[in-house]
Amino acid sequence: MLSHPFAVLTVGMTVCLASACASNPPPTAQAARVVSLQCDAPSSERDAAQVLKSAAVLEVKPIYSHMSTANNGSEDRVSGAKLVVRPPAGVTAEEMTRLLQCRSARILLGQMASDAVSSDPYWLPDTWVNIDVKPENGNFAITASADTVHDNIELFGRVKKYADQRMLAVDPGLP
Repeated sequence: MLSHPFAVLTVGMTVCLASACASNPPPTAQAARVVSLQCDAPSSERDAAQVLKSAAVLEVKPIYSHMSTANNGSEDRVSGAKLVVRPPAGVTAEEMTRLLQCRSARILLGQMASDAVSSDPYWLPDTWVNIDVKPENGNFAITASADTVHDNIELFGRVKKYADQRMLAVDPGLP
């Protein structure tokens, strides 16, 4: 039995540090941090919804990671989803990243109406989704990923459904 106060403190700190190093913060804690540091007033969500609706989807595909395995040496695993969209007028890649991250965080925290939640591809229940937007050939490449293969497969399914509803017809054979 530990009776010395220093020994109790040392054991307690070791357990605390070990558990902190072993996992990421809970998804709701990550979402709360994003909302407090990055997000404007909730009234801006109407504007965010309009920006999202105006972004025509050009392409969607899964992102794969090549992993070494004991069974067959290696395999590809789904590690996220990528959408290429036409940039909404007057919106930068940084603004689009913030808009999507804030919307995802608010959905995760239950701060958005359920009708917005059902059609949004950039979130998963009880899971933090990493979102990044980069310029790509005059368009925006939006990548979204979660921590597990299962979650990434589910995320890709949501993104694909969203993209199918907003896909811009593109014929690569046109001059």
